[in-house]
Amino acid sequence: MHIGEPNVDRFWGLLIGYHTCQLNHGVKDLEYYQFIDWLTEKGEYPTEGWAAKYLRDCGGDPEQAIRKYLDFVAEFLASRRQETAGR
Repeated sequence: MHIGEPNVDRFWGLLIGYHTCQLNHGVKDLEYYQFIDWLTEKGEYPTEGWAAKYLRDCGGDPEQAIRKYLDFVAEFLASRRQETAGR
């Protein structure tokens, strides 16, 4: 899917839209909530939201901000795999 030039607001809107659609259809993605909690504990999900923070952290570069978010997604998933492998 092409959403045009890298744009943090559009990317955030895509994520929120997908999550809202899930909720409207009775799908509760617990892993999404765990990811948000994990980001919050790391200090990477302030009250202003990740989008504004990451844009600021990345000097206004939307592609870098989106990559930063996706890097945290990958880190979270890797940590979850390690947790489940240790059980």
